[in-house]
Amino acid sequence: MVRDHNEDAFKIPLDIDEKILQVKGHLYVLADGMGGHQKGEVASDVTIRTVSREYYTAVKKLPNEKVADNLVDLLDQSIMTANEEVMDATEGGGTTVVAAVLHDDSLICMNVGDSRAYLLRSDTMSLISKDHSLVSRLVEMEKITEEQALTHPRRNVLYQALGQGSDIEIFRYQTKLKLNDIIILCSDGLWGEVPDQIIKQVLTESKTPLEAAKDLITLANQAGGNDNITAIIVEVSDSPPDSPYQPIEDGAYPPEAARLMPKPDTLPEDDYYEE
Repeated sequence: MVRDHNEDAFKIPLDIDEKILQVKGHLYVLADGMGGHQKGEVASDVTIRTVSREYYTAVKKLPNEKVADNLVDLLDQSIMTANEEVMDATEGGGTTVVAAVLHDDSLICMNVGDSRAYLLRSDTMSLISKDHSLVSRLVEMEKITEEQALTHPRRNVLYQALGQGSDIEIFRYQTKLKLNDIIILCSDGLWGEVPDQIIKQVLTESKTPLEAAKDLITLANQAGGNDNITAIIVEVSDSPPDSPYQPIEDGAYPPEAARLMPKPDTLPEDDYYEE
Protein backbone atom coordinates (compact mmCIF):
# COMPACT_ATOMS: atom_id res chain seq x y z
CA MET A 1 0.00 0.00 0.00
CA VAL A 2 3.05 2.31 0.36
CA ARG A 3 5.92 1.02 -1.76
CA ASP A 4 5.94 1.89 -5.46
CA HIS A 5 8.02 -1.17 -6.41
CA ASN A 6 8.52 -4.74 -5.22
CA GLU A 7 11.83 -5.93 -3.81
CA ASP A 8 10.45 -9.33 -2.75
CA ALA A 9 11.00 -12.40 -4.93
CA PHE A 10 10.07 -16.05 -4.59
CA LYS A 11 10.51 -19.37 -6.35
CA ILE A 12 8.41 -22.52 -6.12
CA PRO A 13 9.30 -25.68 -8.10
CA LEU A 14 6.84 -25.14 -10.93
CA ASP A 15 8.93 -26.55 -13.74
CA ILE A 16 11.29 -29.03 -12.10
CA ASP A 17 11.27 -32.49 -13.64
CA GLU A 18 9.42 -35.11 -11.58
CA LYS A 19 12.46 -37.41 -11.42
CA ILE A 20 14.57 -34.58 -10.03
CA LEU A 21 11.88 -33.76 -7.45
CA GLN A 22 11.88 -37.36 -6.28
CA VAL A 23 15.63 -37.23 -5.68
CA LYS A 24 16.07 -33.73 -4.29
CA GLY A 25 12.62 -32.85 -3.01
CA HIS A 26 10.58 -29.67 -3.36
CA LEU A 27 12.50 -26.44 -2.78
CA TYR A 28 10.74 -23.17 -1.88
CA VAL A 29 12.72 -19.91 -1.70
CA LEU A 30 11.73 -16.40 -0.67
CA ALA A 31 13.92 -13.28 -0.59
CA ASP A 32 13.29 -9.70 0.57
CA GLY A 33 15.71 -7.27 -1.09
CA MET A 34 17.08 -4.10 0.46
CA GLY A 35 19.39 -1.28 -0.48
CA GLY A 36 17.25 0.85 -2.73
CA HIS A 37 14.99 0.57 -5.74
CA GLN A 38 17.29 -1.34 -8.07
CA LYS A 39 19.75 -2.98 -5.70
CA GLY A 40 17.07 -4.68 -3.64
CA GLU A 41 15.23 -6.00 -6.67
CA VAL A 42 18.42 -7.36 -8.19
CA ALA A 43 19.61 -8.92 -4.93
CA SER A 44 16.39 -10.81 -4.28
CA ASP A 45 16.03 -11.91 -7.90
CA VAL A 46 19.63 -13.16 -8.08
CA THR A 47 19.11 -15.01 -4.80
CA ILE A 48 16.05 -17.04 -5.75
CA ARG A 49 17.48 -17.91 -9.14
CA THR A 50 20.88 -18.91 -7.77
CA VAL A 51 19.59 -20.97 -4.86
CA SER A 52 17.23 -22.90 -7.13
CA ARG A 53 19.81 -23.40 -9.86
CA GLU A 54 22.54 -24.53 -7.48
CA TYR A 55 20.26 -26.78 -5.49
CA TYR A 56 18.83 -28.65 -8.46
CA THR A 57 21.81 -28.72 -10.83
CA ALA A 58 25.14 -28.13 -9.05
CA VAL A 59 25.58 -31.64 -7.63
CA LYS A 60 25.10 -34.49 -10.05
CA LYS A 61 25.29 -37.42 -7.67
CA LEU A 62 23.73 -38.04 -4.28
CA PRO A 63 24.50 -41.10 -2.17
CA ASN A 64 21.64 -43.41 -1.29
CA GLU A 65 22.42 -43.16 2.44
CA LYS A 66 21.95 -40.12 4.65
CA VAL A 67 19.96 -38.33 1.97
CA ALA A 68 18.67 -35.64 4.33
CA ASP A 69 22.18 -34.79 5.52
CA ASN A 70 23.33 -34.41 1.94
CA LEU A 71 20.38 -32.16 1.11
CA VAL A 72 21.26 -29.99 4.12
CA ASP A 73 24.78 -29.55 2.77
CA LEU A 74 23.43 -28.86 -0.72
CA LEU A 75 21.00 -26.17 0.42
CA ASP A 76 23.67 -24.62 2.63
CA GLN A 77 26.11 -24.39 -0.28
CA SER A 78 23.40 -23.04 -2.57
CA ILE A 79 22.77 -20.14 -0.18
CA MET A 80 26.51 -19.49 0.17
CA THR A 81 26.83 -19.33 -3.62
CA ALA A 82 23.86 -16.95 -3.79
CA ASN A 83 25.61 -14.69 -1.30
CA GLU A 84 28.66 -14.46 -3.53
CA GLU A 85 26.56 -13.80 -6.63
CA VAL A 86 24.60 -11.03 -4.89
CA MET A 87 27.88 -9.34 -3.98
CA ASP A 88 28.99 -9.60 -7.60
CA ALA A 89 25.68 -8.33 -9.00
CA THR A 90 25.15 -5.35 -6.67
CA GLU A 91 27.26 -2.73 -4.98
CA GLY A 92 25.88 -2.37 -1.49
CA GLY A 93 22.64 -4.22 -2.16
CA GLY A 94 21.50 -7.06 0.06
CA THR A 95 18.63 -9.40 0.72
CA THR A 96 17.18 -11.77 3.23
CA VAL A 97 16.54 -15.36 2.26
CA VAL A 98 14.41 -18.13 3.71
CA ALA A 99 14.25 -21.54 2.04
CA ALA A 100 12.58 -24.85 2.77
CA VAL A 101 13.06 -28.30 1.28
CA LEU A 102 10.46 -31.05 1.66
CA HIS A 103 11.83 -34.47 0.78
CA ASP A 104 9.98 -37.65 1.76
CA ASP A 105 9.35 -37.16 5.50
CA SER A 106 12.08 -34.54 6.00
CA LEU A 107 11.73 -30.78 6.36
CA ILE A 108 14.89 -28.70 6.02
CA CYS A 109 14.68 -24.96 6.53
CA MET A 110 17.38 -22.25 6.42
CA ASN A 111 17.37 -18.48 6.59
CA VAL A 112 19.53 -15.37 6.69
CA GLY A 113 17.96 -12.09 7.75
CA ASP A 114 14.42 -11.63 9.02
CA SER A 115 12.23 -13.38 6.47
CA ARG A 116 10.52 -16.10 8.47
CA ALA A 117 9.40 -19.71 8.38
CA TYR A 118 6.65 -21.11 10.58
CA LEU A 119 5.50 -24.68 11.12
CA LEU A 120 1.86 -25.22 12.06
CA ARG A 121 1.39 -28.70 13.52
CA SER A 122 -1.88 -29.72 15.14
CA ASP A 123 -2.84 -26.61 17.12
CA THR A 124 0.68 -25.25 17.62
CA MET A 125 2.47 -22.79 15.34
CA SER A 126 6.23 -22.57 15.86
CA LEU A 127 8.77 -20.15 14.46
CA ILE A 128 11.42 -22.34 12.78
CA SER A 129 13.67 -19.54 11.52
CA LYS A 130 15.79 -16.95 13.30
CA ASP A 131 15.58 -13.18 12.89
CA HIS A 132 19.09 -11.83 12.31
CA SER A 133 17.97 -8.38 13.43
CA LEU A 134 19.08 -5.85 16.01
CA VAL A 135 15.84 -6.05 17.98
CA SER A 136 15.94 -9.85 17.98
CA ARG A 137 19.42 -9.69 19.50
CA LEU A 138 18.19 -7.19 22.09
CA VAL A 139 15.34 -9.55 22.99
CA GLU A 140 17.83 -12.42 23.36
CA MET A 141 19.91 -10.21 25.69
CA GLU A 142 16.72 -9.35 27.62
CA LYS A 143 17.26 -5.66 26.94
CA ILE A 144 13.77 -5.29 25.49
CA THR A 145 10.62 -7.43 25.43
CA GLU A 146 9.13 -9.12 22.36
CA GLU A 147 6.27 -6.63 22.52
CA GLN A 148 8.69 -3.70 22.52
CA ALA A 149 10.54 -5.21 19.57
CA LEU A 150 7.42 -4.94 17.40
CA THR A 151 7.47 -1.12 17.55
CA HIS A 152 11.18 -0.48 18.13
CA PRO A 153 12.45 2.34 15.85
CA ARG A 154 15.33 0.14 14.64
CA ARG A 155 13.31 -3.03 14.14
CA ASN A 156 14.28 -3.20 10.44
CA VAL A 157 18.04 -3.15 11.08
CA LEU A 158 19.68 -6.48 10.19
CA TYR A 159 23.09 -7.75 11.24
CA GLN A 160 23.06 -10.61 8.72
CA ALA A 161 21.99 -10.52 5.07
CA LEU A 162 23.14 -11.90 1.74
CA GLY A 163 25.38 -9.57 -0.23
CA GLN A 164 26.90 -7.89 2.81
CA GLY A 165 30.09 -9.94 3.10
CA SER A 166 31.47 -13.45 2.81
CA ASP A 167 31.06 -14.34 6.49
CA ILE A 168 27.34 -15.08 6.73
CA GLU A 169 25.46 -16.92 9.47
CA ILE A 170 22.89 -19.37 8.12
CA PHE A 171 20.29 -20.56 10.59
CA ARG A 172 19.38 -24.22 10.02
CA TYR A 173 16.33 -26.19 11.13
CA GLN A 174 15.45 -29.81 10.46
CA THR A 175 12.59 -32.07 11.54
CA LYS A 176 10.39 -34.95 10.41
CA LEU A 177 7.21 -34.03 8.59
CA LYS A 178 3.80 -35.17 9.74
CA LEU A 179 0.52 -35.41 7.90
CA ASN A 180 -1.38 -32.10 7.79
CA ASP A 181 1.68 -30.00 8.68
CA ILE A 182 1.55 -26.50 7.20
CA ILE A 183 4.72 -24.57 6.43
CA ILE A 184 4.65 -20.86 5.68
CA LEU A 185 7.57 -18.77 4.44
CA CYS A 186 6.98 -15.02 4.52
CA SER A 187 8.66 -11.64 4.31
CA ASP A 188 8.38 -9.11 7.13
CA GLY A 189 5.69 -7.35 5.14
CA LEU A 190 3.41 -10.09 6.46
CA TRP A 191 4.62 -10.99 9.93
CA GLY A 192 5.47 -7.37 10.75
CA GLU A 193 1.85 -6.34 10.15
CA VAL A 194 -0.14 -9.43 11.15
CA PRO A 195 0.35 -10.96 14.63
CA ASP A 196 1.40 -14.59 14.85
CA GLN A 197 -1.88 -15.64 16.45
CA ILE A 198 -3.81 -14.20 13.51
CA ILE A 199 -1.52 -15.91 11.00
CA LYS A 200 -2.17 -19.17 12.84
CA GLN A 201 -5.93 -18.58 12.85
CA VAL A 202 -6.01 -17.92 9.10
CA LEU A 203 -3.89 -21.00 8.34
CA THR A 204 -6.13 -23.13 10.54
CA GLU A 205 -9.46 -21.90 9.23
CA SER A 206 -8.68 -21.54 5.50
CA LYS A 207 -9.83 -24.31 3.20
CA THR A 208 -6.76 -24.13 0.95
CA PRO A 209 -3.25 -22.61 1.06
CA LEU A 210 -4.29 -20.28 -1.78
CA GLU A 211 -7.21 -18.96 0.25
CA ALA A 212 -4.92 -18.48 3.26
CA ALA A 213 -2.37 -16.58 1.17
CA LYS A 214 -4.98 -14.18 -0.18
CA ASP A 215 -6.49 -13.58 3.26
CA LEU A 216 -3.10 -12.95 4.89
CA ILE A 217 -2.06 -10.48 2.19
CA THR A 218 -5.38 -8.67 2.57
CA LEU A 219 -4.93 -8.46 6.36
CA ALA A 220 -1.39 -7.11 6.01
CA ASN A 221 -2.63 -4.43 3.60
CA GLN A 222 -5.49 -3.54 5.92
CA ALA A 223 -2.96 -3.12 8.74
CA GLY A 224 -1.11 -0.52 6.70
CA GLY A 225 0.70 -2.45 3.99
CA ASN A 226 3.93 -0.60 4.73
CA ASP A 227 6.13 -3.13 2.97
CA ASN A 228 6.01 -5.70 0.18
CA ILE A 229 4.09 -8.82 1.24
CA THR A 230 5.02 -12.31 0.12
CA ALA A 231 3.99 -15.71 1.47
CA ILE A 232 4.56 -19.29 0.36
CA ILE A 233 2.24 -21.80 2.03
CA VAL A 234 2.73 -25.55 1.78
CA GLU A 235 0.37 -28.18 3.21
CA VAL A 236 1.47 -31.78 3.76
CA SER A 237 -1.20 -34.18 2.50
CA ASP A 238 -1.55 -37.88 1.73
CA SER A 239 -3.38 -37.15 -1.54
CA PRO A 240 -2.44 -34.89 -4.46
CA PRO A 241 -4.26 -31.58 -4.92
CA ASP A 242 -6.46 -30.95 -7.93
CA SER A 243 -3.49 -29.18 -9.52
CA PRO A 244 0.11 -29.42 -8.25
CA TYR A 245 0.50 -25.66 -7.73
CA GLN A 246 -2.01 -22.84 -7.68
CA PRO A 247 -0.40 -19.52 -8.65
CA ILE A 248 -2.54 -16.61 -7.56
CA GLU A 249 -4.51 -15.15 -10.47
CA ASP A 250 -2.80 -12.63 -12.73
CA GLY A 251 -3.77 -9.10 -11.90
CA ALA A 252 -4.35 -9.20 -8.18
CA TYR A 253 -1.15 -10.73 -6.82
CA PRO A 254 1.02 -11.70 -9.84
CA PRO A 255 3.74 -14.26 -8.94
CA GLU A 256 6.26 -12.63 -11.25
CA ALA A 257 9.40 -14.19 -9.82
CA ALA A 258 8.04 -17.70 -10.16
CA ARG A 259 6.72 -17.09 -13.64
CA LEU A 260 10.04 -15.66 -14.87
CA MET A 261 12.20 -18.38 -13.35
CA PRO A 262 13.81 -20.38 -16.17
CA LYS A 263 13.60 -24.13 -16.14
CA PRO A 264 16.86 -25.64 -14.84
CA ASP A 265 18.84 -27.76 -17.22
CA THR A 266 17.71 -31.35 -16.87
CA LEU A 267 20.61 -33.67 -16.14
CA PRO A 268 20.70 -37.30 -17.28
CA GLU A 269 18.84 -39.57 -14.92
CA ASP A 270 21.88 -41.64 -13.97
CA ASP A 271 23.66 -38.49 -12.81
CA TYR A 272 21.18 -38.29 -9.96
CA TYR A 273 21.60 -41.78 -8.63
CA GLU A 274 24.64 -43.48 -7.20
CA GLU A 275 24.57 -47.19 -7.87
